[in-house]
Amino acid sequence: MRDMTNIIDIGLPDISEETIERLAEECESQITSYLLERVPEKSIEDLFISCTLNLLDGQLDVDFNVEIGQGFDTGQSLDDLIQKAIEWGAEWLEKQLMELKDK
Repeated sequence: MRDMTNIIDIGLPDISEETIERLAEECESQITSYLLERVPEKSIEDLFISCTLNLLDGQLDVDFNVEIGQGFDTGQSLDDLIQKAIEWGAEWLEKQLMELKDK
C-alpha cells in the first residue's frame, strides 16, 4: 500500500462538490489505466485505488491510496510502479485544476 500527500499552491477556482467528486472518480480511473498499461492484467489479483479530495477553507487536500497484489511475479517493482502511478495521477489532477482555473 502506498499513500501520498503533496502540497501544491495553484490558487483554486470556485469548485463545486460535484466537480470535486467527478475529479476524484476520473483521477482513480486515470491511475487505474496507467497501471493496467504497465502490469499484465492477468497477473493482478487485487487492485484498489482511491483518490480523495477534500476542500476546506479554500484548500484542496488530496490523498492517494494505491494497493496492488499480483498472483505471480512479473519482474516489476510494484513499489516503484505505484509511486510513479501516484505521481502521474497528481500531475493529471493538477492539470485538470489548472484548466478549471483558466476557464
